[in-house]
Amino acid sequence: MQHKALNQLLCAATVNVQFRETLLHDPARAIATGYLDHQFCLTPEERDMVLGIQAGGLEDFAAQVYHWISRNGNGKKGLKHGPDLLVPADPYGEPYRVGLPAPA
Repeated sequence: MQHKALNQLLCAATVNVQFRETLLHDPARAIATGYLDHQFCLTPEERDMVLGIQAGGLEDFAAQVYHWISRNGNGKKGLKHGPDLLVPADPYGEPYRVGLPAPA
């Protein structure tokens, strides 16, 4: 399964409020400390993407992860990403990147 660690990260955030809040407000700490006895083995690209997300809630966070995966395929090619390019999703849950056309 591609992006298994991202899936695990989102699952942990879904089932645990404290981990979710840490992920939303301090993603570096959430990744570093893991969840219970599980460490997330993110690729460097996945880690950079997670650190660049600015989201008000888990739904917004997950939408941005989904958008990144769908635009980048395996996360190793395609568009550059980072905090300067990611913007919060709109109120209807559609994430987008600065300077790029909205998905059709």
